Amino acid sequence: MIDWQPFFKYGDDGTLCLAQQTYEPLISPDRKTFCANYDWQNKYQRMYESRDLYTADVCEWFFQNEIYHLSKFKTKSYVPNILDIDHKNKKIFFEWHGYTFNEMLHKGEPVEWQEQLKYIMLDLYNAGTYKLTMYPHCHFLDSNGVMKTIDWYGCVPINHPLIKAKYMDAIVHETARFRLDETNRTDTHYNLELMYKQSMCNHVKWAGKSLEYIYDEIRWIN
Repeated sequence: MIDWQPFFKYGDDGTLCLAQQTYEPLISPDRKTFCANYDWQNKYQRMYESRDLYTADVCEWFFQNEIYHLSKFKTKSYVPNILDIDHKNKKIFFEWHGYTFNEMLHKGEPVEWQEQLKYIMLDLYNAGTYKLTMYPHCHFLDSNGVMKTIDWYGCVPINHPLIKAKYMDAIVHETARFRLDETNRTDTHYNLELMYKQSMCNHVKWAGKSLEYIYDEIRWIN
């Protein structure tokens, strides 16, 4: 995999930046395979800083959380086609189709996303899961135009949305620390239920539009 390239997203200012803070995202030279590399010593996560809180234990926890949710929802249309899971080296390989919605929307491509995203978010909610990785760079279209979602490490059960503080502290960048301040924190855990709501209503944007239109339907479910 020496010739595989790291994946970057377009930030709010239009420049390329790290896509996330949890694993090393790699794309094959033909752009047909994506690898989520959960080697805690990977270079990607230390490209700009030392990441002292990003330990083997933290990386392992998110790797296992990702595998669990990929397995739980493997029959869903929006789960990517998994090619291989290398448990020993902590690498997940799945089919890739070129570009994410982050790249397509940045380039102004006329791509429909609202209804497919709403279907995914509501289906997961009805299945008892908060998926906080709901950003454009966490979604892509397959060859049939079906939206797929990645970064399943960012899921928690609705009936128990607590994560130990050390895990969240390790992956949330300092520029987004205020997002953790919005949670109902205990001495040892973050309650991600409020973060989920705030993400949809205020922080996550697709083409400048919030996801409150989805959260409005969740309110009706409740």
